[in-house]
Amino acid sequence: MHTTYSYWLLSLLLFLTSCGSPDTEPVAADTPDDEAMRELTHEFRQRVEQVADGVWVAVGFGLANSILIEGTDGLIVIDTMETLEAGLEVANRFRALSDKPLAAIIYTHNHADHVFGAQSFVDVLAHPGRPVEVFGHETTAYYVHRIVSEFRPIISARSYRMFGTKLDRGAQNDGIGISLRINEESDFGFIEPTRTFSDTLLATVAGLEIRLLHAPGETNDQLFVWIESMGLLAVGDNLYRAFPNLYTIRGTPHRSVKQWANSLDLARSLPVDLLVPSHGSAIKGREHSLQILTDYRDAIRFVYDQTVRYMNQGYTPDEAVAAIELPPHLAKSPYLRELYGKIEWSVKAVYAGNLGWFDGNPSTLRPLPPLERAQHVQALAGGFDALTTALANADERGEHQWVLELSDHVLRLDPTHEAARSARVRALIARGQNASNPNERQYYLSSALELRDGVRFTPLDTSSEVLLAQLPMTTLFDSLSVNLRAEDVLETEIKVNLFFTDTEQWWSLWVRRGVLEVKKSALEGADIEVHTDEMSLKRLLGGKRNVVAALATDFDFPVGNALAFGSFLKLFAPERKAPEPAPFAAN
Repeated sequence: MHTTYSYWLLSLLLFLTSCGSPDTEPVAADTPDDEAMRELTHEFRQRVEQVADGVWVAVGFGLANSILIEGTDGLIVIDTMETLEAGLEVANRFRALSDKPLAAIIYTHNHADHVFGAQSFVDVLAHPGRPVEVFGHETTAYYVHRIVSEFRPIISARSYRMFGTKLDRGAQNDGIGISLRINEESDFGFIEPTRTFSDTLLATVAGLEIRLLHAPGETNDQLFVWIESMGLLAVGDNLYRAFPNLYTIRGTPHRSVKQWANSLDLARSLPVDLLVPSHGSAIKGREHSLQILTDYRDAIRFVYDQTVRYMNQGYTPDEAVAAIELPPHLAKSPYLRELYGKIEWSVKAVYAGNLGWFDGNPSTLRPLPPLERAQHVQALAGGFDALTTALANADERGEHQWVLELSDHVLRLDPTHEAARSARVRALIARGQNASNPNERQYYLSSALELRDGVRFTPLDTSSEVLLAQLPMTTLFDSLSVNLRAEDVLETEIKVNLFFTDTEQWWSLWVRRGVLEVKKSALEGADIEVHTDEMSLKRLLGGKRNVVAALATDFDFPVGNALAFGSFLKLFAPERKAPEPAPFAAN
């Protein structure tokens, strides 16, 4: 019970442990002859670089930068790395530059590599008795907490593949940073923003007048930090030295391409002398900054506008992909090489984000299920032996994509077919080693590692008292809803009332024939009534307390009993195994 609850509730990020043999040959992600990748690896070399008087950028300590700005009577830190360990290393380097107290932390957005090292900066840089303000958009905390909610298992699995966690990486980088610096021993220290805003916020911090501007792009909560007296604009992840991730293959809510371009127009309207991204080197000079912003904006609008143009002509997503490539003057920009985002993925994202999944072809309205499709392909090929022969011939000819597509069908029909699995591994490795985009490369190669060596990920238990205390009850209950074993309660109704003694609030959980309804009020005729405090429930579901001991000492039951409540909670215990790489999930 302890392990199960810890697994689903409070594992904030991705990582994995290997179930394969330690003697298996590593899958290498590095391509030594890739000049663009070598250039980026140099770009991400570890350093704290002074880019202006009182402004330093820490690069290469993790996936993202951390930025230090020295004011007249204090320090401002923009973005805080991905873990307490990475944050501590950078914070100590910052402390050597100035002994002024930390006045503020600013999150440019919610992504893990920007927020989870915050507590380390407070521990190292704050002075006793001097409060630290934490600035962020009004939705940033929501998006951070969402990590532990509905989509954590599948996003974690995809992220592990995309970032190549178990690969022999060599000099390989992640396209926007040297690597996502997280391992099984990592710890996390997100601090919720104490000062938030919707559209814009003007504040004086450490003697400097700063303006925070909502600038949705790579995330909906993205913001710009504008310090006019310095001509400094910190742009977060709305600009980096690669084609933007208008769509990420790890999965994400839809990113509005038009809003991203509009945010860059906002940046172009400012007299910027120093452009500081949250990944890679700063950009100096007004004309140079404006040109890079303009090219970046134009590339984004080109992909959007041309995709919509072809959509309106009736093109399918794949047809639109084949028709769209950047104009030569944009394609040659070092900031628009497809080393993080890809035009192909972006076109499909624009299509799906505006029209949804249906491509307009009536044959795709109700496609055959994968297993049934595989059976028809088998019959068309002349039987299973003929299908596997076609796969072997494609493998011998080096037709790697065709091998992947044929092995989809063969392994649907027989997941244990070793020749098909081996051919698929070879095709995945070949596709990966021929891909210049790190995300694409590492996804292929990680999938090969999973299939060949049986590698699976186990999300880390990153719960702490601080993070538990910050976790909203709504997020807790969102996690319950998407883990309900509906098939076990299709003919069942159970009503549970929860009274939290510390907040004096009632919540109710009503399992009603396969669906959970949550309300911030009590229900009449409850089968179980529970009295406890919020932290006791969070600790129980987070695996921080022995279930039997917790139910006996931390919970009261005016209606029902501990056994009934424990049985109720079992309805929400998720499957333990990680998502399988397609096409090997259960048919």
